[in-house]
Amino acid sequence: MNSKRSVFLAIFAAFLAAGILVTHSAALSVSTSAVNFPGLTLNGYDQILAGSTAAWQVDASGEAGGWHATILATNFGNGAGGIIDVGYLEFRLADANISLVSGDPVLPTSTQTSFVPLSGTAIKFISAASGTSDGIYDFLPEFQLTVPAETYYGTYTNTITIAINTGP
Repeated sequence: MNSKRSVFLAIFAAFLAAGILVTHSAALSVSTSAVNFPGLTLNGYDQILAGSTAAWQVDASGEAGGWHATILATNFGNGAGGIIDVGYLEFRLADANISLVSGDPVLPTSTQTSFVPLSGTAIKFISAASGTSDGIYDFLPEFQLTVPAETYYGTYTNTITIAINTGP
């Protein structure tokens, strides 16, 4: 690596963020918050960033037949040709991060309690069995992003899509 490139990368901080798109069935709804990642200085090595978000909420009031939610995401892009593959974005939801707001005290459960890479294919991450979890629940997902050593500088964004549907 030449010294000009080293200096340039050392002084640039990239900011990474994820936008959220939500879809749901008529009887169910989910509220989300943006996922933000801190800025970083590119240093020629892979770096892992923890994302932050406020609690998300599922309103499954009146839905006694069970329900589930899925998540998928797009690649990160910087608008100038720089890409971070979506597979570097990982997600998990610990059962301890699911709490009752109101309704049935039987909590939904996570199906992704260990970090898994996201992709353009939806994965189920929370579900409620038929006859349970008829209420409102907060949950706090966790995200981590590996920024590969060869990443170009820039501000990167992507879209995370959450869908909630009836049936466990």
